[in-house]
Amino acid sequence: MGTVKNNDFKKKVFTVIVTYNGTQWIKECITSVISDTTVIVVDNQSSDETLDVVEEQFEDVVILKQNENLGFGKANNIGISYALKENADYILLLNQDAKMENGSISKLVEGSNKFEDFGIISPIHCDWNRGNLETSFSKYLAQNDNNEFYSDFVLGKQKKPIYQVPFVAAACWFIQAKKFLIVGGFDPIFNHLGEDVNLVQRFKYHGFKVGIIPNCIVKHDTGNRKDIKVEKYSETYFYKLDYRSKMKFADINIENWREKIRYAKNQVRKELLFAFLRLNFKHVKNGFKETSLLNEIMLECQKSRAVNKEKGSHYLNL
Repeated sequence: MGTVKNNDFKKKVFTVIVTYNGTQWIKECITSVISDTTVIVVDNQSSDETLDVVEEQFEDVVILKQNENLGFGKANNIGISYALKENADYILLLNQDAKMENGSISKLVEGSNKFEDFGIISPIHCDWNRGNLETSFSKYLAQNDNNEFYSDFVLGKQKKPIYQVPFVAAACWFIQAKKFLIVGGFDPIFNHLGEDVNLVQRFKYHGFKVGIIPNCIVKHDTGNRKDIKVEKYSETYFYKLDYRSKMKFADINIENWREKIRYAKNQVRKELLFAFLRLNFKHVKNGFKETSLLNEIMLECQKSRAVNKEKGSHYLNL
C-alpha cells in the first residue's frame, strides 16, 4: 500500500460516522473530513433533524439509514463493510460529536504507512474547544503506561512520530482497511460500550499495536460526563454487568477466563446465601438473575473467543 496523494484521498480514505440524534454536531463533524475522505453516515434511526442536515448540506455523503438503533459496533460494521466493498485503503471511524483539525488526514495516512505494526492509530484527543486534553484520553498517556509522552511535551524534547498506548477510545480510529480482514469488525455481543475495548484486545492478540500520532488533533465533545452511583440490581447495574463482564471474559489475550468467571459466580452465590439467611427475598431473586446473566455471558464469550482467535473479516458483510 503506497503513499496516497492529496487528490486520491477521497477515493482511498473512507470516514464512517454512526449517527443518532446528532444535529448539534453533525455539520462540523462532516465538514472536518469531507474534503479529504469519502464520508459514510450510518444512521441509527435518528428522531431529530440529523439526516435532514446531512441530506441538505452534503450531497456527496453516502447515507445508510437503519430501521432500528443497532448500537455503535453493529452500525460501524455496516459502514466498514461498505468501505471495504468500495476498495477503501484506509478507514477512519469518527464519532458524530468529534471533528478533525485541518491536515490531520494526510498525517494519519503517512503514519499508518510508516508504522505497519500499529493496527489502530489516533490523533491527540482534545475537548470540543481545544482548551484541554480529553479527560479519558489523558489516562492512557499516564506515566505508568507511557513514560515518554508527557515528558517530551512538557520538557520541550523532540517529539516521536508515534507513541504506543494501551488503549484509545473509538471516537477517532484510523485503520488500514486490510487489517479489518485480519482482525474483523466489532463483536455483536456488545451493544453500546465495551465494543472498542474488545476490538483493541483483538488487534493486540493478532500482533498489532495501538498508537497516538502527536502532530494532529481531533476535538471531541464529551461534555461534563460524570459517573453516577449505580444502585445495586437496577437496570443500569445489570447493563454494566453485561458489558464489563464481556470486556473481561471475551479478552482472547487471557487464558484463565473460565476461572475468573467461576470466581465471579461464586461471589454472587455467597451474596445469595446471605440474602436468603436474612430473608431478603428481593435480593435472592436478583441474585438468581445475576447468576443466570453470568451463565449467558459465559456462553457468549466462549463462542466469541473461538471466532476472534482466528484471523478473518468476522462480523463484516463482504
